Amino acid sequence: MKIGLQTINPTKIICIGTNYMDHIEETGLNIPKEPVLFPKTLNCLISDREPIIYPKFLFNQHKYNRVDYEVELAFIIKDKCKFVPKDEAYNYILGYTIFNDITARKMQAIDIVSKLPWFRSKSFDTFGPIGPRIVDTDEIKDPHNLNIELMLNGEIKQFSNTKHLLFKIPKLMEYITTFFTLEPGDIIATGTPSGIGPIQPGDLIEATIEKIGTLTNKVVMEGE
Repeated sequence: MKIGLQTINPTKIICIGTNYMDHIEETGLNIPKEPVLFPKTLNCLISDREPIIYPKFLFNQHKYNRVDYEVELAFIIKDKCKFVPKDEAYNYILGYTIFNDITARKMQAIDIVSKLPWFRSKSFDTFGPIGPRIVDTDEIKDPHNLNIELMLNGEIKQFSNTKHLLFKIPKLMEYITTFFTLEPGDIIATGTPSGIGPIQPGDLIEATIEKIGTLTNKVVMEGE
C-alpha cells in the first residue's frame, strides 16, 4: 500500500496492547509483565483520507454497537530480521508513521471475558488507517519524546507523549523477533494512550503525532 510517497508491502500488522499506564487504568486491564501482542489482518489497512467503514453488522446489534478510535505511533520494518538485540533495533526500522487501531469495543470486551483472543474485534475491513507519511529514522532521533493526540470532530479526545510507553521500541523489537521473523514493510503499532471513545458514521477523525503529521479519516456507514 502507499503511505505518502512510499509504497510498502507488509506481510503482517503486529499491535501492542496495554502499553500506556493511563490506558490500562481506563480499561481496567492488568499491568503487563511483558508486551501484549495481537495481530490485525491486512484488509484493515487504508490510507490517509480514505473512509473508515462502520459495519452494519455492528451498528445493528446492541451487544456489539460500539466502535472506538485508538491513535498509535507505528514503525515500519526495513529489513528481514529475527532475534534482534535491543541495541540493534533501530538498524531494522525504515521509519515512523501514525496508526489508528479502530476497535469493535463491545465485541472486544465480550471476547476478553470469554478469554478469547483480540482478533475479530480488531480486524474488520478499514479498521487500520495508516499515514499520512513515513518519516525516516534520521528525521526522528528519539521516537520516545513525541506528542500524540486524536481529535474527533474538532475536539481533542486523546493527548499524551510517547515517553509514556511502558515497553519502548528496542524492547518491542527484541521481544517480537524472539518469536517470529519480521519482513520488510511489516507494521508494528506501539499502543494507545487514554481517552479512547466511540465513533459514529459521519465523524471526522484526525490523529496527529509530532514530526509526522495528521492522519485524517471520515467514518461512513457500510453500503452508503
